[in-house]
Amino acid sequence: MLYLRLYHPPFHVTGVVISHQKQTACGVDLTGRISTNGAAGTISYQWLLTSSPQPPQPQNVPVIAGQHAVYVLDTVEGSGHGEASQTATLQILGPDLRTASTTVVIRC
Repeated sequence: MLYLRLYHPPFHVTGVVISHQKQTACGVDLTGRISTNGAAGTISYQWLLTSSPQPPQPQNVPVIAGQHAVYVLDTVEGSGHGEASQTATLQILGPDLRTASTTVVIRC
């Protein structure tokens, strides 16, 4: 009898960046890029905003074997008139802890 066992490395997040900002009518759309080692697993993450009264909402995204990047989105919305800036942070909660931050300018 032949028994074949394939080795699958443990799943890891290898990097995180906020890769894109797009100005909207009264806000900013953010794109985060989470890099992985290509193993299968689940990433737990949340977006944090310096001026947000809302608590962060942790989310999960599945990753299939061979996938080396995942893109996650968030929208920062303003109100009123004028310009304001705040810090947006993409925080990876698991399987590894990592963060990326950027300054976001909202014009309404």
